[in-house]
Amino acid sequence: MALVALCFGCAPALPQSLPHELLAKSPDKIEQPTLKGELVSFPKTGKVTVLDFWSTSCEPCVKMMPALEALHQEHRAQGLYLVGVAIDDNPGLVEERLKKLGVTYTNVLDDGASSVRGAYQVTDLPSTFIFDKKGVLRVVTRGGDEADVAKIQDAVEFLLSE
Repeated sequence: MALVALCFGCAPALPQSLPHELLAKSPDKIEQPTLKGELVSFPKTGKVTVLDFWSTSCEPCVKMMPALEALHQEHRAQGLYLVGVAIDDNPGLVEERLKKLGVTYTNVLDDGASSVRGAYQVTDLPSTFIFDKKGVLRVVTRGGDEADVAKIQDAVEFLLSE
């Protein structure tokens, strides 16, 4: 009996999320063209979806992108779908930054005319939204330091295991 309690206490847990109005009700699925013009939708049912809002002028955003790329490379075969949402009005600059950083995960542009930032009520950058395989928003983080990246990694691994 004690062994069961010990193992149960060792089970991984979902990291603490920031309070966010959308946690009670996830936004509807959004369709948006990628920088290459392909239409993508998110969150993607059947996959753990990570939406990362960033900008080319946001140093913490850019600093955490290599870690997100590593996460993408490590877990995409297991069902991770990672989408960057660039809050910029210059697609050329965004593409240049992505190429320089070696980012291969999907990116879309929210140049102010798009409804993505508004749908997710994004006011701070970076902001990261993590959805489970059913498309339910489970974790929201704001910030790009090592602790934030660790929360994102932990959440992804937990949700992939569900």
